[in-house]
Amino acid sequence: MLSHRVNTVSFSLLLSLSFLMADEKIDSPSNNPVIPSVPNFSITYLGDRLLCTPTGLIKTKMHKDLVTYECQKETADVVSKDAEDEMRGHAETERLRNEVKDKIAKGVIYSVEIPLSDASRPTLARIIAERQLNNRPYGEYLTMLLPAKLYMSIRPQLVNSDDDGGLKLQDGGSRAGFYYYYQFDNDVELMFQYEAGLDWDSNTPFINASDASNSNRRLSYFAVTYMDSSMILGKYWSAYYDIAGFTDQFMTFGAQASGAFSAGPSGTGRAEKMIQFRKEHDIYDATAQVQIRHDALRGWDTDYAYTVAGSFIYKGLDEMRVGASINYGKFDDITPQMQDVEIDGDDLSTILGITYKSGKFGVNSVLSYMQNHTLDDQGVYFDSVGAELYMRYDIDESFRVAGGGNWLLPEDSDYEGKYNIKNIILSLQYTFGEKTFDDMVYMELSLPNGRLANGESKDARIAIGLRYLLDY
Repeated sequence: MLSHRVNTVSFSLLLSLSFLMADEKIDSPSNNPVIPSVPNFSITYLGDRLLCTPTGLIKTKMHKDLVTYECQKETADVVSKDAEDEMRGHAETERLRNEVKDKIAKGVIYSVEIPLSDASRPTLARIIAERQLNNRPYGEYLTMLLPAKLYMSIRPQLVNSDDDGGLKLQDGGSRAGFYYYYQFDNDVELMFQYEAGLDWDSNTPFINASDASNSNRRLSYFAVTYMDSSMILGKYWSAYYDIAGFTDQFMTFGAQASGAFSAGPSGTGRAEKMIQFRKEHDIYDATAQVQIRHDALRGWDTDYAYTVAGSFIYKGLDEMRVGASINYGKFDDITPQMQDVEIDGDDLSTILGITYKSGKFGVNSVLSYMQNHTLDDQGVYFDSVGAELYMRYDIDESFRVAGGGNWLLPEDSDYEGKYNIKNIILSLQYTFGEKTFDDMVYMELSLPNGRLANGESKDARIAIGLRYLLDY
């Protein structure tokens, strides 16, 4: 079955045309309709022992049909990847890392084309394949592409608006990025990633690393890893999100009560100008993080002097993980503009989380408490307590149902608004392709019972969307 995942084969197919037989091939959208019943064979190329496996048949006008083969390392220590869930936060970085390692272990995938009449004789097929590869001077340089991964996730969705209730097409978080990985002989690993949102409706640049107010930049960092310890510099998923990400699993309507994305540059979602240290042990993960001075970006004429954060996740239980995190942001001053929106101190967010997974069923929950971090629909801040719940059940490898909710309540005696969140969320998801829930269609329903700051109720909303991942 053909996959949408682009790989090295496409490059070698294009570049090998001048070395093929002179027969003109029939231009047909189904050029490789069947895989012929011909034997595999092995060759040695650039010091590697390659196994060549038939992948299709090319029809020619002269009836001298060609069998296409893919040749790659016979034995490779391939890193397995979780093919069940779409990853979030640091777990997504780990998946990218494993996929690039897998790519390196497999090596370059070369393509050769053998006449059908010769493909049944492995000795002759081997000679033809070696001749084709040795006539390709570019072949040895293809290895330079191996330690990198390019990807783009397209995420359109239809969502009913608050104005008239009609469905409107909008972007559901489309993004694209580049991930680079290199391992030195002393086992030190170097990583770089740049990821930005794809905003189809504005002139905001895809790449603008210097101006955070005019960029779709989501991630941009360097990381150095040795053994089970890492140091990360730049803009990356925060220590706080290590826990908040437990329940950030809904497609459209979740993540409203954890505080991860409440206060912009506070560092609880993705933290920039950051130094982060991670320790990943068999039974625990620990993260410490500091952000240097950075703009609060609210027109308050003040900066964050610094923010510090840490998280700890215990993994020693069979089917459960429990964790906690704290994020503290120190302001230079509490300005009159900040006092006008009820900010009376520094930014503090704390969160506890637990996950449980058994077979087809999983449940995740978090409980948060925040000071000078949560704001209502009028931009007024208040101290709050929040909770999120995410439950899912896999009907089979393709269909999933999910449900849960977000609840956020003011815990501030000085707050005069009536804002709160009491939101039930239901989701039906269908994944296709490699069944990783990176490629999927979904329908999600939000049933709110909360209030806006003026006491008005919120309307039910529905989202219908698509997620489609292209990667190389």
